Amino acid sequence: MSIKKQKYYAIIAFLIFSILTIYITFPLVFNLGSISTGLGDELLIAWIHNWVIHSLMSGNILSLFNANIYYPFDLSLAFSDLFITSSVISIIPLLIYKEPIVVVNFTLISSLLMLGFSIYILSFYLTRHFLVSIFSGILVIFSPAVLDKAVHIQILSVQWIPISVLFFLVFLRKQKSKFLIISLLFLIIQTYNSFLPGYFIIFLYFIFFIFNLIYKKEKTIKLLTKKNFLILFTSFIIILPITIPYFQVSQRFSYTRDIRDAIHLALHPEDFLYTNEYSRLSPFLNNLPFNKASQNNEFKAGFIGLLFSALAILSLAHFLRNYKRSSIEVKAFSLTGLVGLILSLGPFMHLSRHTVHDPFPIPLPYALFYYIIPGFQGFRNSARWEILFVLCMAIVIAIFLKEKISKFSPIKQRIILFLLILFPIMEFNFPMKFVDVPQKKDWPKIYNWINKNTPKDSRIIELPIYTWNMQPYVFDENLREYYSTIHFRKMINGASGYSPEPWQKLVISIMNDFPSSNVIAELKKLKINYIILNKNEYDRLNIDKFNLNNKRVETGDKIVSILKKNNNLQLIKIIENDYVYQIK
Repeated sequence: MSIKKQKYYAIIAFLIFSILTIYITFPLVFNLGSISTGLGDELLIAWIHNWVIHSLMSGNILSLFNANIYYPFDLSLAFSDLFITSSVISIIPLLIYKEPIVVVNFTLISSLLMLGFSIYILSFYLTRHFLVSIFSGILVIFSPAVLDKAVHIQILSVQWIPISVLFFLVFLRKQKSKFLIISLLFLIIQTYNSFLPGYFIIFLYFIFFIFNLIYKKEKTIKLLTKKNFLILFTSFIIILPITIPYFQVSQRFSYTRDIRDAIHLALHPEDFLYTNEYSRLSPFLNNLPFNKASQNNEFKAGFIGLLFSALAILSLAHFLRNYKRSSIEVKAFSLTGLVGLILSLGPFMHLSRHTVHDPFPIPLPYALFYYIIPGFQGFRNSARWEILFVLCMAIVIAIFLKEKISKFSPIKQRIILFLLILFPIMEFNFPMKFVDVPQKKDWPKIYNWINKNTPKDSRIIELPIYTWNMQPYVFDENLREYYSTIHFRKMINGASGYSPEPWQKLVISIMNDFPSSNVIAELKKLKINYIILNKNEYDRLNIDKFNLNNKRVETGDKIVSILKKNNNLQLIKIIENDYVYQIK
């Protein structure tokens, strides 16, 4: 096939996935700055994007990890994923729309589009069949398990994995170092967004290299040159700057993800037949007997789609029967996919929606990897490894279909594939659900006042303040974090994937004793300049009988009256229900 024809196909494929992405996310493309899939992690991720863009555009790249939340603790950006790559891609939409949420929405749309397109590119490289490759990309972007990651978009933004793997395959075939460089460049791009997808690529590298070593030993050994090792080492050095802060946070707070988190958040075998609102089959599947009760009353959407599941089983069974005749690519993708599937089950086996304890727990490979592979102790959600299975199986299915339909005439091939393409599209339960996001013009006026009337090096605290354990009030911290994108002042407040225990103790002590003089003295010691007190929130807590250590929170009026008597405070502004105090 000529290069010109391949380019023509690629343009058509890109347009197809653009249209399908707009359909999946409709009407998001027309409301990038005003709606979102939710107001939880979406706001956290919006804040991360905006902080990264702010740091890059203000020239403070060396202070990138010292974000404005969780003061006085530094390196707070390392409490969650970085999103550097998607932040850079989102700069222009943010400049156009000037609404912080636009970065998350643009990342969702661009990730889905490029994920489908990159799967197409890798499939086309291996099959040279246009419609089969289009179908493999469609299977992925319409998969309920993939769309379930629209909230945790760091695991949906894995579009660089297929491209990295593609160039690694070319490197193995042509043995030219330039292709290794390109492959590793995409590994770096993917890792700079989130670490877990980087591990997906490394697993693919390793398994492909092993299979090539087994079946093409002499040719593969020739790749072990000083030049290639230098390229690998350079890539490691490039990734190192974003790795060190995470290591420092882990060392400073003696913290790793508890293996019980990985157990709790793992998929159960039954979850592969449990789905979400993105599948029209959810009313049927979720009412199956084994989907009605669980150990923790939690269910995870592990269902990848009806046709996707059926073809995955058929293709794996086919290649297992014909293992000796199967290509290295089929063997490597199949094994890597199964590794991802097994790792998604977590450190220990679950059956009947309970962790197996009788007669003894059944360990799975994840438990071993947790202790021997660097970085594994930083991952909380083992279920996300299912995405590696999804990506690999889409490629295996493409190779399987190319082999099977080659027996038919071109016309019959098109008819079969058009029908197959329609199936996952029809299974998708249109439309995707969205909620309204507060527009800048409607934000509480206090944030604009902070931006215009306080020095950029100011340090603030918004009260009341919450830790993750203070449900459901903690989601106010997500909003405050989001609102802080207008001023980026250092603040004690914060919400992220991880909260340091010393910070949690600080917050609890403040909530326990505020508005006592001791708390004001402690805030002064921490060099806090301003207290932003929301009187209505204190009234709400009082009505809800919220208490810490059996001490009920006072009303807003009561707290204001106490603060009025404190000589170390000066009330400098009242904006709506927000009282601004400056610490003398």
